[in-house]
Amino acid sequence: MKAIKFLYLLVGTGLLVYVLSETDLELLWSNLIATGWGIFFVIAIYGIAFWVDTVAWQFTLPSTRLNFQWLYDLWKVRMVGAAFGKVLPFSAFGGAPVKGYLLKKHYGISYREGAASIILIESTHLMSMVFFMASGVLLIHLNPDFPENYYLFSKLSLAALAIGIFGFYFIQRLKITSIAGGWLSRRALGRRLEKFLSHLQEFDGRLVQFYTEKRAYFFGALGLNLLNWYLGALEVYIILYFLGHPISIAESIILETLVELVRAGTFFIPATLGTQEAAFLLATKAITGEPALGVATALMRRVREIVWFILGLAIGWQYSTSPSDLAQAAQNEMTKDSR
Repeated sequence: MKAIKFLYLLVGTGLLVYVLSETDLELLWSNLIATGWGIFFVIAIYGIAFWVDTVAWQFTLPSTRLNFQWLYDLWKVRMVGAAFGKVLPFSAFGGAPVKGYLLKKHYGISYREGAASIILIESTHLMSMVFFMASGVLLIHLNPDFPENYYLFSKLSLAALAIGIFGFYFIQRLKITSIAGGWLSRRALGRRLEKFLSHLQEFDGRLVQFYTEKRAYFFGALGLNLLNWYLGALEVYIILYFLGHPISIAESIILETLVELVRAGTFFIPATLGTQEAAFLLATKAITGEPALGVATALMRRVREIVWFILGLAIGWQYSTSPSDLAQAAQNEMTKDSR
């Protein structure tokens, strides 16, 4: 057990060094000095958003009870998953195997329920992102001083995202994978995959049940995720206020929309290193005329990411979860679940 904890600590330290090596620490420190106590407000807003996101996630886990103990346990799992997700490719889903494993090992939630909940919360997260970005694109359109090419970019990007995201939702809602699996089961290959296809149909059933029979939870999760996006815009507003260049709430929504459009297109980059800074630079230049403010804003976000990263690793160390432990246990449990 001590060896596992040491290995996890070693891996975590290496990941932390990697994140810090990709950050301009000198510029980061000067911005921290400039903002003073503002960084604590930024961390507080992000903390609130994280709890809101945890409540939304709990709505998708039918075997849990809506009480503080379960909320706290899920918050810890989310923290560890977020820490892994920041440094793995496909950051939105990078921490999903970690969360699924912790739910199974420590809280008795099956891999099937855990995987379904992760798909559901990410689906509501993405759908709410479309609604948030639509408000940002509308504000860009209503701002006559905004460059026309930014409006065109945001409009086309939003359209592409909306088609992809709601297309994914309808695949779940209409059980397209189960229908395709039923067609395949009538073929020779399908008969060899009969057990896998039965698991797929059960998984689809969990998703459809949430969308149709638990609509209050579905719309609750959707609303909480939408609130989270506006908390992100509020975070931008607070950062620029403490940097001495306040902007309006509408401009903060526009800035957050443009940044998230870029992040959505570069989700495969661990922690969106570099792309987040570039997006902030261009968007802030369009709004304030000072691109350096965008870099400063992005670095302030890196501060709270590093804080959350360290907290997530600390909680993961308490769980005694090393990457090798995770991979082996997940493989063993999935084998048992398929029997």
